[in-house]
Amino acid sequence: MLKTLDRYLIKEMAASFSLSIFVLTFLILIHQLFRLMELVIDKGIDGISIARIFLYLLPSFFLVTLPMAMMFTSVTIFHRLSLDNEIIALKSLGVGIRRLMYPVFFFSLSVALFTLTMGLIANPWGGASFKSLALNLLKRSAVVALEEGRFNGVFENMVIYVESMPTFTEMDGVFIYDARKPDMPVLITAQKGILTTNQESHAIELRLKDGSLHRKTENSPNHHRMTFSTYDFKIEYASYMQGATHNMDTPSYREVKRRIETSHGKDMRLLRQLSGFHKNFSFSLASFVFGMVGIPLGILSGKLGRSGGFIAGLGVILSYYMLNVFGDFLLSAQIAPPFLSAWIPHLVLVPFSVYLLIATAMELRLRPFQFTKK
Repeated sequence: MLKTLDRYLIKEMAASFSLSIFVLTFLILIHQLFRLMELVIDKGIDGISIARIFLYLLPSFFLVTLPMAMMFTSVTIFHRLSLDNEIIALKSLGVGIRRLMYPVFFFSLSVALFTLTMGLIANPWGGASFKSLALNLLKRSAVVALEEGRFNGVFENMVIYVESMPTFTEMDGVFIYDARKPDMPVLITAQKGILTTNQESHAIELRLKDGSLHRKTENSPNHHRMTFSTYDFKIEYASYMQGATHNMDTPSYREVKRRIETSHGKDMRLLRQLSGFHKNFSFSLASFVFGMVGIPLGILSGKLGRSGGFIAGLGVILSYYMLNVFGDFLLSAQIAPPFLSAWIPHLVLVPFSVYLLIATAMELRLRPFQFTKK
């Protein structure tokens, strides 16, 4: 009978987990889907590239949705068992709550290992592949990098502003600040511009019309001003591509530690990278803990009615991610080191979960910081 019960619970958890993953991932991706559709409509990006972008983004979203799905799965299953009095029926047959934890333990452990795989392998692969795809799209169509009405700083030492873009290549109200030569910066304004990409010359070509060019004289406070009816402005992206490709390499944990020591712990970007390494493990632990703590939460929330399980699970999830934000704040303020900032949520979650699990397994009445026999 127990093996049948285990199969039943695992089957129920698998179905609920799959549905939760689909719904949660869709809700998180819905905002990105609108941005991807904007690339198709406004930038003319092909459908295959959009599908690849979608694929490369999924691992980073799974790091968030996997723990959440595990919580909702566990809470939902045991909330229903409690609400339908199935737990009481199982107790009458000699099956206690402690025995019901076994299949949840192994299912949660499997999800935790999968989450860890997402963090250590899939997410770095997705991030590097996404950057590589973005660079290839830039080579094919430079318009991808430009957004109208914004100061675009995608090119190193250069800022481009476009008031509006009637088509994929036409621009109205162009402003360019070129600081590739720091001693001789160039400021260009033009009423119109036409954007093309010349892959043979490895350059982005911008034909500007009806504008003016201001160039600072080297070692002098003076500058030259030139008006033009047509002016060809080129951006060599070969060096930009080389630098960007170099940045795609994900440094190892030891390399990040070494760079932090070199910067004397002042480089915030490196500190966040190190915190990200620790979060790969903390999110996997969250998947396991959420699955286990969902058991007592689901049983206790049965007294709150049909929506009790959802409310209980949502409360714990919100608390966990708020603590994550708090940990990021402590890191940014340099109050907590990367390790502590990543594990702060678990300093609260794990003791709370252990308390509830022990009380539920021993079938004790829950009261703050003490156990009382029912």
